[in-house]
Amino acid sequence: MKLVRRVLGALGAAALTTGGLAAVAPTQADAYDASVWDRVAACESSNRWHINTGNGYYGGLQFSPSTWKAFGGKTYGSQAHKAYKAEQIAIARRVLAAQGPGAWPVCSKKAGLTKSNGGADPNAMPGGGSSAPKPKDPAPKSKTKTITVKSGDTLYSLANTHKVPGGVNAIVKANGLKNANLIRVGQKLVLPQ
Repeated sequence: MKLVRRVLGALGAAALTTGGLAAVAPTQADAYDASVWDRVAACESSNRWHINTGNGYYGGLQFSPSTWKAFGGKTYGSQAHKAYKAEQIAIARRVLAAQGPGAWPVCSKKAGLTKSNGGADPNAMPGGGSSAPKPKDPAPKSKTKTITVKSGDTLYSLANTHKVPGGVNAIVKANGLKNANLIRVGQKLVLPQ
C-alpha cells in the first residue's frame, strides 16, 4: 500500500511540474515498433522490398494481389513490389488491424509480430501516421529500371551512369536500403528513372 501511495504521489508531482497537464500516452498505432516489420520481411523476402519472384506474392512482406488491392495498396503501386517500403508497411498495418498476425502465419511468429508492436491501424499511412485515406488524383506512374549489381559498382556510379533523378538517395529509398555503402555483386536494385 505504501508503494502505491508513493507511485501515485510521484505521478501527481509529475503532473504538477508539467503545469498540471498529464501527458497523453501515444496510441497503440503511434507507438509501434518499426523493426518488427524488418524482421517479418527478413523472413518473407530476405528484406527485399521490391521482390517479384513470380510466386504470386509481391514486395518485402509478400502481399497477394487481392490483399494489396483490398487494403488500398494500389494507391502506391499496381503491386506491392512497385511501392516503397514505408508504403508497404502502411498497408501491412491495415492488414494487421483486420486479419491479425495470422496474415503472415509463419513469419509473424518468427518475428514476434503482434497487433500492438506492429501498429495495427485500419487507416495507417506511410511514415507511421494514421489518417483516413483521401482520394487523390492519380500521380503519374514513376518509371523504374532494375539492374543487377556487378563487381566494382557503387550506388554513386550507378546513379551517375543511369542518370537517376535524386541520385544515391533515390536508389536507397526505392530499395529500402539501410546502408548506402553496402551492396553485393548479384544483388538486384531498382533504379528510379
